[in-house]
Amino acid sequence: MQVKYVIEFSWDMKLLGEVTTKREQYVAPGFFKKNSKINPENWVLRRMFNKDNGEIMIAGEKNILKYDNKEEEYWLITIDEYFKKSEKDTIANRTSERDLFFSDVFEEFFENSDDKFSIQRENTSQVENINGLRAKKWNTTIQNSRQKLFFEEWLVKELPLKDTLDSLKIDLMEKFNPNQHQNSNTSFILSSDIFVKIADSTIILDPLDGKIVQAKMYCEHEFLKSISFEIKELYTSSFDASSFTIPEKYNHINKDD
Repeated sequence: MQVKYVIEFSWDMKLLGEVTTKREQYVAPGFFKKNSKINPENWVLRRMFNKDNGEIMIAGEKNILKYDNKEEEYWLITIDEYFKKSEKDTIANRTSERDLFFSDVFEEFFENSDDKFSIQRENTSQVENINGLRAKKWNTTIQNSRQKLFFEEWLVKELPLKDTLDSLKIDLMEKFNPNQHQNSNTSFILSSDIFVKIADSTIILDPLDGKIVQAKMYCEHEFLKSISFEIKELYTSSFDASSFTIPEKYNHINKDD
């Protein structure tokens, strides 16, 4: 048995167009592979940030394989190197969720406003099929006389396959790095709750009921038009060892990760 999980996250900017990040993960008992692909619409950004790379972890191996699909190359790093880097990244990004979706741009969006924000949330009766998942739609609005954020979010009650994926990943990480806390977070999530808390930490709203499978945020901003998040695939299938490999033609290189 293995689980495949694919998410897509995008920013749509007024001058630079859309930048889309696609993250794909395969997890099975003792196996993990992830691939991240950044695809900017703008040709200037595409030259700078058009990435397509990933990593493979297999229980019992002494090294972790990392690869670059564009360059058709792969390299190995030791388990110690991998987890030392992960620990440094964790320390450097304690507020990663907030920083990712509530960057300096949005700090300025709220801090430079003298008007009190009006915040409203609606639990609609709308149910839609989001890539095979029946999800209920919620709308949240944060606005004042000068600025506005509008969120559309689709939620399901539970995502048991996502829980299975997280559990299998944690089990593998613990085998590589025992006696250390393992972060179960496997993906970005866009949520209006992050923005509501910053706009007015005292407000009481109906809680978002369930797990977000798709979200869109539209804003009236100098640079940004919208942000979106979507679970594109989440399913289980029979174990296939080829899911945890790279093409044989890829060249082995020595590289400091």
